[in-house]
Amino acid sequence: MTTILRYSIGLLLAFGLGYIAAPRHDAVAHAQDGHQKAAYLIASTKVLKPDQMTAYGQAAGPLAKQAGLQVLARGQAGSTIQVLEGQWPYEGGIVVERFRSMKDLLDFWHSPGYQKAKKLREGAMQANFIVAVEAVD
Repeated sequence: MTTILRYSIGLLLAFGLGYIAAPRHDAVAHAQDGHQKAAYLIASTKVLKPDQMTAYGQAAGPLAKQAGLQVLARGQAGSTIQVLEGQWPYEGGIVVERFRSMKDLLDFWHSPGYQKAKKLREGAMQANFIVAVEAVD
């Protein structure tokens, strides 16, 4: 299998996890209870080992879904990412995920279950960046 094909399959598997786990409803800027602002995780990553990322996805997916994960967008450099100004210096893809609140996102990220799942992706991907940002009013 060519490197590009393996890379593409791995990227789709990694980012597809969020799509599969995401609830199907309209995205809103505030959490369902109306009191907390939603939070967004934005990540640019390059998959190096697709098979290892599959195991990570199976372990992390249910945990992310419990935290309210909804994948809003994903793209791949050179095909589905359109740079409108400046330069995109990264290889790989980008994903934008919505969580019910920053608290839910951070509770998920720092949970013992996710820390265990996260070890499954060690060496399987290169994180260009992973950031969390809270929605505005």
